[in-house]
Amino acid sequence: MAILACYSDTESGRAAIRRGLAEAHKSQDSLLVANLEKGPLTDDQLGIDLDTLMDFGVPVRILPPTQTVHDAADFVLQAEQEHAVSLIVLGLRKRSRVGKLLMGSIAQRILIEADCPVLAVKAKD
Repeated sequence: MAILACYSDTESGRAAIRRGLAEAHKSQDSLLVANLEKGPLTDDQLGIDLDTLMDFGVPVRILPPTQTVHDAADFVLQAEQEHAVSLIVLGLRKRSRVGKLLMGSIAQRILIEADCPVLAVKAKD
């Protein structure tokens, strides 16, 4: 089994990575990082040292964005099915009602449609 953390280049995205790491370490699972950004992801962006994590027994694998799935929620839900995920960790941020109406909510779709538990975290102010 694996923990799937959803990364976006925001404070809430980095909070999801930190919490995903804690959950993976606690349950002795591997950590999958769903890169929701368009480009490749580096250790510096994540704010973690992947080599150090491997030494502590937390295998980390970054799932690159796919060309076939254009929606971030679909990407996360597909990764959940393909990698036998036991927990999804995602970051939340406050949005206005109009923002939710116009842009939809990736987090809401994941919360509703995921087959495994979903842990939503907020960045510290």
